Amino acid sequence: MSAEMEVTAPIRRERSAPKPWQMGKVVELIDETPETRSLRILVPEPSPYTPGQYYNVRLPIEGKPRPIQRAYSLGSSPFPDPSVIEMGIREISDGLISPILVRQIRVGDEIEVRGPFGSFTWTEELGGPVLLVGAGSGVVPLMAMIRYQVEKGTSHKMHLLFSSKSREFVIYREELERLEAKYDWLEVSHTFTRDSQDPAARFHRRIDKDMLAEVSSLFNPKVAYICGPPEVVEGAEEILLELGLPRESVFTEKYD
Repeated sequence: MSAEMEVTAPIRRERSAPKPWQMGKVVELIDETPETRSLRILVPEPSPYTPGQYYNVRLPIEGKPRPIQRAYSLGSSPFPDPSVIEMGIREISDGLISPILVRQIRVGDEIEVRGPFGSFTWTEELGGPVLLVGAGSGVVPLMAMIRYQVEKGTSHKMHLLFSSKSREFVIYREELERLEAKYDWLEVSHTFTRDSQDPAARFHRRIDKDMLAEVSSLFNPKVAYICGPPEVVEGAEEILLELGLPRESVFTEKYD
């Protein structure tokens, strides 16, 4: 992920009519990991959205002639109330916007937002079982899908394969533990890439074919959603196609 593309959702070409910018108010901040924060923002004119979509953020930056815009996935469920959106943001040390959002924004501040956008989405109509594959902050739109199912009360089988550097860097760790204990339709498999001993992880390496084959064999997924850096997404997509999932059943979101 480059410093100039400091996003938790990729930059995309928007084909729909432009949506208006509006001033959202930060109502809650949640420190998820040492480098990741969730911002809950009250949107004055909310639009219905679908789990997996994203919003744009625009901030004035000192020394820049125009405000800088970035896109961030929503980790919140649109049901029952789309008026408070939650963005999951990982800090990029030399980025223009993410350090401000992660380190400087306070409750009560207002920021310009616009959305929703994106077609990387799941609802109960698509059914399951659902394989969710996330690397780092790529878990954010996948968490929206999990939370949405919780709120809707449906029970399509979901298995989240989640790659993180270590336990300390697992976004939503405590919430995922609670949800997995409460709902028998949810299973979470962690893989840690920089900790080879922690028993909290099922695997201790980067996502590979053996890992995806093992997880897929547990519940025979109907659809799969993959989100993270391009090399992770492209590799996992290729493997799942080799394992027999139809191309139209594999959805991807790449972060630059």
